[in-house]
Amino acid sequence: MLPFSGALLLSLLLSALILRGANPGGWFAVAMDHDLSGIQKTHALPAPRIGGLAIFLATALGALAVALHDPSNAARMGLLCLCAIPAFAGGLAEDITRRISPRRRMACMAVSCGLGFWLLDLVIPRIGIPWLDPLVASRPIAMAITLVALLALTNAVNLIDGFNGLAGVVCASMFLALAYVGLKVGDGMVHSCSLVLAAATLGFLAWNYPRGQIMLGDGGAYFLGFMLGALSILLVARNASVSAWFPVLLLAYPLVEISFTVYRRRVLRDAHPHLPDAAHLHQLIFRRVVRWAAGRPDGESRTARNSLTAPYLWVLSALAVGPAALWFDRTDILAPAFGLFVLTYVWLYFRIVRLKVPRWMVLWKP
Repeated sequence: MLPFSGALLLSLLLSALILRGANPGGWFAVAMDHDLSGIQKTHALPAPRIGGLAIFLATALGALAVALHDPSNAARMGLLCLCAIPAFAGGLAEDITRRISPRRRMACMAVSCGLGFWLLDLVIPRIGIPWLDPLVASRPIAMAITLVALLALTNAVNLIDGFNGLAGVVCASMFLALAYVGLKVGDGMVHSCSLVLAAATLGFLAWNYPRGQIMLGDGGAYFLGFMLGALSILLVARNASVSAWFPVLLLAYPLVEISFTVYRRRVLRDAHPHLPDAAHLHQLIFRRVVRWAAGRPDGESRTARNSLTAPYLWVLSALAVGPAALWFDRTDILAPAFGLFVLTYVWLYFRIVRLKVPRWMVLWKP
């Protein structure tokens, strides 16, 4: 319990230090986000964008606590954090300067993937489809698939980081599911690392939800996304009993979100996938489902409305995370469950787009 409680406390305190240093003239004042009118902006007050720094440092220091009783697994955790540094650093630089292009950030993520290949043999071993698994046996093909998967998930967590508590709670629940499965199959490294990451994320969430006093930022989202992908791949690669469909269902919400976003922007609108828009599912829920504060422009109402958006997506993500953890070794359940999740997402999205919001979703009315 020491690594878990230590990481939680460290993240809590480091987030508080960042908040204190974000005051005018403070060390972190440059990281304040004062843009409240952007197309994807939903917060009502300026807030520092570098909450991911607290999570990263708490995770790295949590690995030291693990080393007190499990040195070998702590060393692997340290290597995994080392691999994540380029992706995290690229996002953190964007949080501070607002001048790092998407292409350069993608390059940083690719470097993290390359370090994973080299230091941890971070390669997808199988994909659970009999006629495709022989292709994955080819190392170059397996590395290419791994690269695409890690880049997609790293960006996907950043995509869902749109409201107070949304990405943080979703990622924390996924890390706890990974820790549970790691415990069940006796994988101490995945278990310990996932617990530390969950704790570090929860410490940050104490300041992020419900009022959004600090934000995860690109650096934090990239770090959590990369670690989720890497731990999921390692769990499957190191444990034959874990189905290759376990991480697919576990990470279904961010993966479906980024896939649908690319389809919407590239195919339906013929626009570049990196161009921001306000048509993500969480943004539609904010505008068309959480309606009790509609027409009230004051910041307090906007903050409350923001905080009421994330729980809808927590429930949606839990529909995938729960079954994934329960049936982590049952491909016959995991694969159909993923298909059902995709159908649920698409059905819900188009119902809201067409202003046919299910009545059970409208809990507050103006």
